[in-house]
Amino acid sequence: MRYVITRTSVPRLTGFDTFFSDFFGDTSTAKIPPVDIFETDNAYTIEAEIAGYSENDVRVTLKDGILTISSDETWKERRAREKEAKNMIVSEIRLPEFSRSFKLPEDADAGNITADGRNGVLSIVIPRIRRVSPEKFEVRIGR
Repeated sequence: MRYVITRTSVPRLTGFDTFFSDFFGDTSTAKIPPVDIFETDNAYTIEAEIAGYSENDVRVTLKDGILTISSDETWKERRAREKEAKNMIVSEIRLPEFSRSFKLPEDADAGNITADGRNGVLSIVIPRIRRVSPEKFEVRIGR
């Protein structure tokens, strides 16, 4: 299974920006969830680390054979409202927008993909289409 990483890039100021990131740590807003990908005879499974994001914050979409895991467009506004409602004093947790895409293999059964989120891990199961091939067949010679 091939995958493509996509993200919204933030322009960085070279020397000046690295001074602060060296001193304060990386202040980048880009996050690409790490994944584990498994293959069995019956399915492919993608497990993505999405700790901190709820199931409502993450979207799984399929278009033109490309499966994309991304943060929901509205989660950032919800998170800001939650922080404001709780009278936040310190905010160090960063949950930036993300997007990660995977090109499905030819034997993927796109119509039966399922996803489940538990304990900060999103598990996506992509069933494989079973192709039945005859064990023995006869090839005609001539006309």
